[in-house]
Amino acid sequence: MDWNQVEGNWRQLKGSAKAQWGKLTDADLMQIEGRREQLEGKIQERYGYTKERVRKELDDWYRSIASDLRESAGELSSQIDAIRADLQSLTSTVARLASKQIDRAQDTAVEAVQQADQAIRRNPLNAIAIALALGFLFGAFTRR
Repeated sequence: MDWNQVEGNWRQLKGSAKAQWGKLTDADLMQIEGRREQLEGKIQERYGYTKERVRKELDDWYRSIASDLRESAGELSSQIDAIRADLQSLTSTVARLASKQIDRAQDTAVEAVQQADQAIRRNPLNAIAIALALGFLFGAFTRR
């Protein structure tokens, strides 16, 4: 981790900085925006520390938050892995259910075709009359 990550995560790290250096005001922390030089200057101004002491404290604080961020990243990685596994399981379940529904739809379609075939065989004249009427209507609607 480098200081750019501190700047990028400053909103989350402000609380840690405030806990470390309680004399820094919220306005100071907003103004600092994670920039190391600004933070060094404000700590010197509020505490009267030497540059060397400020740098040592900053380095110590930086190491502690870097460790915390690494732990958080590890936890986040574990959570992402768990989510990935859940998504794979969910995908498998959805695929299985979709396959069942497709099978049911195919069975229903085959059954409907069989029923239509039986109805045509029982009443062939009615089927011919319906086909002629549908053909006439189709022709009437598609004629320009």
